Amino acid sequence: MIFIVFVYTLIPLKNAAFAREPDNIGKLALPEATANVDKSEVMIGDKITLKVHVKYKDAITIQFPELDQQIGVFTVKGSGVVEGPRKERDGYSLVERSYILSSYEIGRATIPSLKINYKGAQGEGEVTTNEVTIDIKGVIEEETVTDIKDIIPPIEIPTNYKRFMYWVFVGLGGLFIAGILYRFFHKMKKRQTTQEQEYRKRTPHEVAYELMERLLKEDLVGKGLTKEYYYRITDILRHYIEDRFGLLAPERTTEEFFAEMAHTNRLEDSHKRLIREFLEHADMVKYAKYGPSNVEVKEAYDRAKRLVDETKERLEEEVIV
Repeated sequence: MIFIVFVYTLIPLKNAAFAREPDNIGKLALPEATANVDKSEVMIGDKITLKVHVKYKDAITIQFPELDQQIGVFTVKGSGVVEGPRKERDGYSLVERSYILSSYEIGRATIPSLKINYKGAQGEGEVTTNEVTIDIKGVIEEETVTDIKDIIPPIEIPTNYKRFMYWVFVGLGGLFIAGILYRFFHKMKKRQTTQEQEYRKRTPHEVAYELMERLLKEDLVGKGLTKEYYYRITDILRHYIEDRFGLLAPERTTEEFFAEMAHTNRLEDSHKRLIREFLEHADMVKYAKYGPSNVEVKEAYDRAKRLVDETKERLEEEVIV
């Protein structure tokens, strides 16, 4: 009887044990995701390494997120490769991936949790990491700000030394100004001397001879530029008269110049007639479209040269007297 009671007592326990077994069959252990950083306190702009670890037991595939350029207040500088899976002693598999972050905001900041996707024979799902808090400090800490010392006041220079330096600078300034003035006046004097030498070397008749010879070599008449030739030789003679006798020949019209020439005693009557003949003939060519012959062209040149020759000789006689 006792044996029968004992057997009936064991039967419910056996049924209960067999009833619990189906509950554990096919039940999967969820992956476990954790996040940590290499340092919890950084300076502004420093790089932070965020490591994400995923621990799992069943045959599943882990998919880490590809972070955008920004996550919270942190800038994503780069992402590492997935490392693992690696078997742990407790029989779990471990995979991990690192991300490089940085932030330019001072204060306590939190790296938000990341979603990790997984896929296995029983389906797919996701797990999230923990949040990570980091203290971001500025370049200068509040404690170090108080350590900044006041500016050292200027060192007092002895009065005698100040006076000495004052006179040194005054002397140097005086020498500098004197040097500038010397160079200026020396250059002006040299330029004046050069101009005087050139003036002494270049008399009016020398200038006229040179210009007339140059005009003759250009052969303007032979090139069909007769009017241009008469303009040039007239200009040469007018400037010679102005430089030699002080008459404003270049600025006056022919009639105005004739009127002034009639009242001056600086020219001989023969020279006045010579100038009148030359200018009247030149004006006919320049303004009346008169076409001179080669003989007339040569006569015009000879009149101009004759005037220079005769008045030049008179100048030499005056110098001898």
